[in-house]
Formats: sequence, C-alpha cells, structure tokens
Amino acid sequence: MRVFWVRRNLAFGSAITTWRDVEQLREQGISHVINLRKNRNGKKIKEFDYLWLPFKDDKKERPKWFYRAALKFHQRSMRHKRSKLFVMCHHGRCRSASLTYFFLRSSGTSALKAEKRIREVRPIAMLPRAYRESGEQFLQKNPAF
Repeated sequence: MRVFWVRRNLAFGSAITTWRDVEQLREQGISHVINLRKNRNGKKIKEFDYLWLPFKDDKKERPKWFYRAALKFHQRSMRHKRSKLFVMCHHGRCRSASLTYFFLRSSGTSALKAEKRIREVRPIAMLPRAYRESGEQFLQKNPAF
C-alpha cells in the first residue's frame, strides 16, 4: 500500500489489502476512507468511517451523484479537526488521484496548483480529461456545495 499526502488531512493511494495496511493508516491518523475500487470493499476498509464508490477506471465522465456523494463525505469528514481522509483505488494512480484533485479544486485551489500538487507527490499520477471535466462541471453547477 502506498500513501501520498497532498495536505495534512488529505491523502490518496493504493488499495488497503492487509491488516498491516490498516495498522499503518491508523498510525498515520487516517480516520476516513473513500474506496473507488469496483469489486472490493472488505472488512479491512470497514475498520474506518468509509464511503464505497465502486467505479471501473474507464476514463469516462462520472455522474453528478458520484461527485455529490464524494463531496458530501469529504465535507462531513473534515468537520472534525483531527480527521484525515484517504482516497484509494487499485494502484493509487488514476481514480484516487483524480478524486483528490477534485477535492483540492472544491476547496478553492486553482486547477494548475491542484494538478501540480498531485504530480509533486505522485509523478506518475494520471488525471484523465473526462474525470477532471466532469468534476469541474459539477463544481460550476453547484457553487454552494
């Protein structure tokens, strides 16, 4: 398991697969997890306050409900001063990096700075155009969120 921190309370990375991964995340203070893996949401993930948004990494636009649910969970988890959110997918390169980019954008970070931050911590991260654009469209149409 790999963890890439973009803020003191926000990280993304690869899948939680072992109980040692759970221990390592707990040691880092992770309290909340968003799982983007399509087929798996096992007992290890359920050790945290979690949201399962199962999606295939198909590089296609995400529906509005996807961003609404993710942002609602993100905002709820950030209400507590000590909360730390971990966004995970299979390898921690595409889906989790893209959703983390969306969270940075939703908190007012410019597109350029958000992308730069993702690439600083994970140079091989991919931010597919469809994921970015559908997230940007959601934020434009839901500015009060």
